[in-house]
Amino acid sequence: MIRITGDFLGQKMLIHCNERGQSAIEFILTFAFAIGVTFLFLNQAMNLTEGYLAHYVNFMSARTYLVYDSGIDTRNSILAQAEREAESVYKSYPLASFGVQSTLKVITSDQGSALFSGTVLQFEKALSAMPVVGGGKKALLYSESFLGKEPLRITCAQMMCAAITGTLQDCQSNSTDMDIVLYDNGC
Repeated sequence: MIRITGDFLGQKMLIHCNERGQSAIEFILTFAFAIGVTFLFLNQAMNLTEGYLAHYVNFMSARTYLVYDSGIDTRNSILAQAEREAESVYKSYPLASFGVQSTLKVITSDQGSALFSGTVLQFEKALSAMPVVGGGKKALLYSESFLGKEPLRITCAQMMCAAITGTLQDCQSNSTDMDIVLYDNGC
């Protein structure tokens, strides 16, 4: 249905009085909104999945640091080797291929406390794939795994030696003249 009207200059205008095309316009607008929400949801799901992967890698690195003990060297060299083993485990997981750019830091008992020693994984993730939502900013995320380092075997042996001899001075070296086997109950 077409209606012809006149305007204030006396010209005639054609005004369409039907609703053809309205459903197409509504479909385009709602479809664009639905696709946007779907992509936003998928991006958040990928962020969560990558976060869980980073947590897992951090936990495995901290667990390696926690349990590593060669038992045959000095305390500082054993802790340095445990730190290298934790970093080796961290590097064995290809986080970069999943889009996670991260750094691992090992917190030793000298830097923190014996209770709060472990690893910290730091990485950045975009909040949204669309700059319109979230402003294209990245969030700095941390995964901390403070499992606490077990006492080393050399430390247990020195503490047992000190308990027997009464002084820690004679027990600092790895070579003692004592041939005593004691049950230390895990130090």
